[in-house]
Amino acid sequence: MSIDDYLDLLNYAKQMNDEQWQADIIETLNNFRQISEEEQRAENVRELWSRFDEVNHLLLELFDKLRDGEDAEDSGRWKEQIWEMKLERITLSRQIQKQYIKII
Repeated sequence: MSIDDYLDLLNYAKQMNDEQWQADIIETLNNFRQISEEEQRAENVRELWSRFDEVNHLLLELFDKLRDGEDAEDSGRWKEQIWEMKLERITLSRQIQKQYIKII
């Protein structure tokens, strides 16, 4: 059931003056909100891990370019991109760690 369905039931329970049913519905709505927040947190963690994997993949590509064309004129730019990716990876790992601390 959706939140709207529960709100409709709550209005109906109020019309019937059934206080116990109202309390049960309110408790269910509070639990629903808590589950939604947990799902959102889990989705955030999945997005962070996805970006972390992307950064690792980009780092591997840059290291391959650097190894294969070390004398290339673009090597300075690749090294700079590697440092930027490393910094982003550190930031992502800290964000992931914070999310896991919140989940536990």
